[in-house]
Amino acid sequence: MTNRDNPPTEPNQPAVYQIRIKGHLNEQWVDWFEGMNITLEENGNTLLTGPVIDQSALHGLLKKVRDAGMTLLSVNQYHSAKGENLMKNQMKAIVYTKFGSPDVLELKEVAKPTPKDNEVLIRIVATTVAVEDPGIRARPGLNGFLKPKKSILGFYLAGEVEAVGKDVKRFKKSDKVYGNTGLGLLGTYAEYICMPEDGALAMKPVSITYEEAAALPNGALTALPFLRDKGNIQSGQKVLIHGASGAVGTIAVQLAKYFGADVTGVCSTTNLEMVKSLGADKVIDYTKEDFTKNGQTYDIIFDTVGNNPFSRCKGSLTENGIYLTTVPSPTTMFQMLWTSRTGGRKVAIAATGLRPSNEKTKELIFLNGLIETGKIKAVIDRSYPLEQIAEAHKYVEAGHKKGNVVINVTHGYLS
Repeated sequence: MTNRDNPPTEPNQPAVYQIRIKGHLNEQWVDWFEGMNITLEENGNTLLTGPVIDQSALHGLLKKVRDAGMTLLSVNQYHSAKGENLMKNQMKAIVYTKFGSPDVLELKEVAKPTPKDNEVLIRIVATTVAVEDPGIRARPGLNGFLKPKKSILGFYLAGEVEAVGKDVKRFKKSDKVYGNTGLGLLGTYAEYICMPEDGALAMKPVSITYEEAAALPNGALTALPFLRDKGNIQSGQKVLIHGASGAVGTIAVQLAKYFGADVTGVCSTTNLEMVKSLGADKVIDYTKEDFTKNGQTYDIIFDTVGNNPFSRCKGSLTENGIYLTTVPSPTTMFQMLWTSRTGGRKVAIAATGLRPSNEKTKELIFLNGLIETGKIKAVIDRSYPLEQIAEAHKYVEAGHKKGNVVINVTHGYLS
């Protein structure tokens, strides 16, 4: 046991202790260590931080550690000022340490990050549950194999810059920003995150809320490069958006109209009016009509949900039409390579999530112009508080969401 500088404590003020234990504690131990903040460290250890009334109470805590068969690594006492800072240097986050059902998502106190010289610290106000999130949570693959590589999920955020590193030039304290962290960082299911200055971040348009700002990149950063860059969309073309009511589809409909296309949206009965309101010239109810059999042809077919393969859509493309899909399969990859070498109809995919951050930032800035002029808007189906994120995952997994599901991370701060 160590006593840092043997600091005195103020009269009648309990000392704050920090107890480090080997390994990560599960949610079941919160009541066991009542009154202590539990922080999971990146190195796999756990910190218990909190006020301890006297030495008898401290010995009681340490006995609990021993009785539970845990390995005690260190014990440090802090004077009042430093103790208060330690207590404040925590944040709420949704953490998962194993793959599985939504129940593996746990609300915990973890260490609040500190920005490096080239980073900004962002107070997250809102994030989203993207359609990819439940899969990353449920099974090994994109976020590790034996256990999650990153314990905090989430790709999209809107919030306020709380602090900046000494080398940061693009942003300053109190800037309102939004953006995308990418698979290598994740981390938006939390009250704070550090992102590099050159990350996929842009100033939040003043005309939209934090909820809307968190929702827009979850769709726009996919739909824009698909339609503009891969599809080379042109004014006057006929474009069909399959899955027009989802996060990608709702933005794709609006972008296609912005680029001057004649847009057909495909969705379910309950979403027809919503898709029309986004600007679609025609809507098809897939429960009543198969667009691949109605005799119509399109210059671009954008399958945003991946359940209408090129083989089914080929006959609905014009002679030089292009098929786009966000859900590539080995067959689609082969078709993309094959059609790139032949004339006529083409298949194209884009690994939009793996693009460099500077490309995404340029797209966010481009989108800001469309947002401010009312050309595109976010579609939000439901909003949940951070504490109910497991319910949000269950809803998204059901596959019937319209647009986006937003998580309010910071209550009462959504203007």
